[in-house]
Amino acid sequence: MSKFLGSSVSFIIIAVNLILKSVIIKGITWVGEDTNSEQLSSITNGVFVAQFFNTGILLLLVNGNISEHEPKFITKYIKGTFYDYMPDWYSNVGFKIVNTMIINAIMPLIALVAAFTVPFLKRVLDRRFSGDVYKSKKTSFAQYKELYCGGDYLVHFKYAGILNIIYITMMYGVGMPILFLIATINFLNQYVCERIVVAYGMKQPPALDDKLTKNCIDMLKWAPLLWLFNGYWMLSNR
Repeated sequence: MSKFLGSSVSFIIIAVNLILKSVIIKGITWVGEDTNSEQLSSITNGVFVAQFFNTGILLLLVNGNISEHEPKFITKYIKGTFYDYMPDWYSNVGFKIVNTMIINAIMPLIALVAAFTVPFLKRVLDRRFSGDVYKSKKTSFAQYKELYCGGDYLVHFKYAGILNIIYITMMYGVGMPILFLIATINFLNQYVCERIVVAYGMKQPPALDDKLTKNCIDMLKWAPLLWLFNGYWMLSNR
């Protein structure tokens, strides 16, 4: 029963992450930036922060109890089950975090299948199950081209996902070393799947400057500090 609940919570976390992603994109797009690269960087940071808070911080706060600490006007509302990283925390909260990371690790494979299956079904329905690719219900060449050219490759979402995986792994990896293995499998899956999707399933990505890459590197600078501080806390209470 506990495994079922843990899996359910993991799926809920991923679903909420997808909803937050859509909300953040609409908000940042509405505000706007001076250049496309700056806008993509803002979306990357916003989506990452939302995903990291929802996956790595919210579970900790909901299940933690710091009601006796200062400042009382904030901590009085955080009165969960666990006062520290005690053994039961790992079998309860830690299990949910690991479950979420495992599901994230297989998401690239699911995205790979969806990237080819969904367009294929749309094309088959468009030509009414005929093998003739020139038979189409589209009334303009632009619509026909849109159907057969593939979707846009959203590279900024990939950056946000990678940042989230790294931060979650660094935050809890000292107490749950299996997260490093799961993260490695995730990155290998992403590397293989994304190369296939970009080469055969998507439009050619637009030319961008190095702002997205530099932004990602700047965000990664804080991950080791998180590993040191939270790792020390976890080791001091095992």
